[in-house]
Amino acid sequence: MKLKGFMVMGCVTSLLLTSCNKKEMKDGNAHYLETDFDTTVSVGDDFYQYTNGGWMNTHPIPGEKSRYNTFDVLADENKERLREIVEAAQNIKSVHGSNVQKIGDYYALAMDTARRDREGVSTIQNIIEMIRGQKYDLQDSIFVRNLAYLHLRVGNPFFAMGCTPDAKNSSMNIGELWQEGIGLPNRDYYFDTTEKGKEIINGYKKMIAKYFQLLNESNCEQRAEAVYNFEKEIAGLMNTKVENRDPQKTYNKMSYEEVKKNFPDFNWDAYFGEFPVVPNEINIGQPRFFYGIFSLIKRTDPAILSDYMVFNTVNYLAAYLSSDYMLTKFDFYSRQLNGITELKPLWKRSLDMVEGQLGQPLGQLFVEKYFSMNAKARMKKLIEELRIAFGQRIDHLTWMSDSTKLQAKDKLSAIDVKVGYPDVWEDYTDANVDKSLSLVENFIALNYFHSMKEMKEVGKPVDKSKWYMTPQTVNAYYNPLNNEIVFPAGILQPPFFYADGDDAVNYGAIGVVIGHEMTHGFDDSGRQFDKEGNLHDWWTASDAELFKKSAERLKERFSQVIVIDSLKCNGELTLGENIADLGGLNIAHQAFLNTLKAGEKEKLIDGQTYDQRFLLAYSRIWAGNYRDEYLRQQIITDPHANGRYRVNVQVPMLDFFYSAFAITEKDSMYMKPEDRIVIW
Repeated sequence: MKLKGFMVMGCVTSLLLTSCNKKEMKDGNAHYLETDFDTTVSVGDDFYQYTNGGWMNTHPIPGEKSRYNTFDVLADENKERLREIVEAAQNIKSVHGSNVQKIGDYYALAMDTARRDREGVSTIQNIIEMIRGQKYDLQDSIFVRNLAYLHLRVGNPFFAMGCTPDAKNSSMNIGELWQEGIGLPNRDYYFDTTEKGKEIINGYKKMIAKYFQLLNESNCEQRAEAVYNFEKEIAGLMNTKVENRDPQKTYNKMSYEEVKKNFPDFNWDAYFGEFPVVPNEINIGQPRFFYGIFSLIKRTDPAILSDYMVFNTVNYLAAYLSSDYMLTKFDFYSRQLNGITELKPLWKRSLDMVEGQLGQPLGQLFVEKYFSMNAKARMKKLIEELRIAFGQRIDHLTWMSDSTKLQAKDKLSAIDVKVGYPDVWEDYTDANVDKSLSLVENFIALNYFHSMKEMKEVGKPVDKSKWYMTPQTVNAYYNPLNNEIVFPAGILQPPFFYADGDDAVNYGAIGVVIGHEMTHGFDDSGRQFDKEGNLHDWWTASDAELFKKSAERLKERFSQVIVIDSLKCNGELTLGENIADLGGLNIAHQAFLNTLKAGEKEKLIDGQTYDQRFLLAYSRIWAGNYRDEYLRQQIITDPHANGRYRVNVQVPMLDFFYSAFAITEKDSMYMKPEDRIVIW
């Protein structure tokens, strides 16, 4: 089961809220430490390095991580608080069926590695036998029901089925079929012929073979090669990440009867017989993929299909099995793909498991202890100030016609705001945790709970109160189908928000984050949805063309950036996030200017002007160190540019950067005024 690819946008990699009164958290004034700067570098030559070089020197990447940035620092602090909650839940006698019981028992199961090592793979032997014993015929009801069993509980072999709001009738839920079925992070890995790409492919094949060895299979290397080749054929059918960013390309709604007619090789009635409802309407995310996948299955040796499904299952569940399976997965995905040298401590791995399945009940306990209503009110006030500033920016755009401006401001006014945590918590009554069962059996049961809960929404009105992140998540998002911006309670402290800090710093940090999420409603993808969240063109043709020209300039600017070795940033994949960053900076600065009285702009704090502090605050939230392996993967898979370029490419396009730091043509970051891009 999975969420729609474009459902949530603009997860800036972490966002903010404000200070907390219930339990003291790190807070204070925004005083920059001299040791955080790198004064050997000129402001006008490398603003990111000047701002963050000292911080980077004192924050090396821990062995358990592939990166270490300001977001990760705060996430670790949050984990310590969550650890207190889950350990308390583990150690107290609570009512069976309560959220506290479920959290405590699931955490205890995750911590019991000795039990997992004793059980080995025996806890999923029934699933492996089910896969091995079936007939590989797309019309065979047993095979198709077994595939539905796996989709509802254990991974997504071949493809994925889920529930989504109808992009052209966003108040109603429909079914959705989406491309899935590969084990590498992205289809492009299968076609990477560089030396590094070949190393990754060989490492992946070794991992597959190792799983087969652990299962006491024979001819493991040859079978791993066959599974890899089958996955490569699946990858060849898939859309690229860039193609999946286009909501028009991924909207292909059909009636259930049309699905059966267009894809007659598959026994859809048997498949949906395992689901709580048969969807009347289904969106086919990638039609080319589905036309190809069933043909591929039909012409593939059943022995390869069996090995593929066993590998897909074991790989999905490896972290919940014995140490030999868990370490096999770690060695490839963490060590080779991300350069991580050490396992996370057991308590962190166990906490991640609790958050993955019981994240919202855990979040309810978290906000009761750490989040205040004052914080929620303060955040909403900031958001409304940014909304006003965005409207002012729209009014003064020279490239947009008055008719489109009216539509844009209507959409801006209609953006819904969620802050902190849900007004109504989801019901987890039917989510059972049974300590007499193994960790992996409980994991599978909880997967089934979530899948059935999701699929029961098909054909029903969209629940607009639903959250797609847990309250403790260190992130935020824009949802185009609801036209909403959502800020979980996960990050309540500097460097994003200072309860006692000056406006310049707060607008430069959290203000830009708010503006970033708002701008996602008007980036190259989000702009295609109207104020109701429907995929509907509200632009004049000439305005749309002018927008595309500016967006193309921004795409080309980022595409020139060399991130590591000869690898460049993917300006097309990152375009939406880059538009949101640029818009967020301009909107937040406008909101900041709205707060100033005559003569205040040049007031000094710690020897810095307000504009300087605004820009320093923005750069500081992106401080971080990254392993080479992480950077390579980020270029291929992540719609966000690396933090260094979210600063050094964006800041030179702001006119006030030049006046704030006396930047001239002699500085390497200087851009001619006519080359500076303005969209929102």
